[in-house]
Amino acid sequence: MVCDDLTIAPSNRKTRVSLRVLLAVASILLVASCTSAPRYRSHPADPSASPGKANRQDIVQYAKSFVGTPYRYGGATRSGVDCSGFVIAVYREFDIRLPRTSLDMSRVGKGVDKSNIRPADLVFFKTSRGSSVSHVGIYIGGGKFVHASTSARRVRIDALNDDYFRRRYRGARRVVSS
Repeated sequence: MVCDDLTIAPSNRKTRVSLRVLLAVASILLVASCTSAPRYRSHPADPSASPGKANRQDIVQYAKSFVGTPYRYGGATRSGVDCSGFVIAVYREFDIRLPRTSLDMSRVGKGVDKSNIRPADLVFFKTSRGSSVSHVGIYIGGGKFVHASTSARRVRIDALNDDYFRRRYRGARRVVSS
């Protein structure tokens, strides 16, 4: 790239060099963001093959301990979580790495029929326009799941058969084999 034609301030060598460096860095970032590399690298193709032997009830208990945690878009810690950040934080405790978005999570593990969902399985919903999956929670048994709710602005427990979620349900995935 040639930047000599661009004049932002009175011409001096320091300004031209800084502008060249800035444009070079911006170009590198632009090219890096266009690569086909996945946004996540640390999770295995099959999360159930992770080294940690996770107990389903331990996962459920840990997930329930987040109830009341504030909703924060992009959050993945106890100070605030969004739906996929909540799931990541729970499973990270058991050495299971998952992709960052609910849509990407809906592509890992093993698909499970609604009649065979077990505690610690991931449940998916379409709650917004566009993507086929836009929300994720963790099934806890008894027809209930825990999730980071945007409407309640916190982590809470809801029933799969609540009218809202029943109409938006899109499937379940098993990421824990035991």
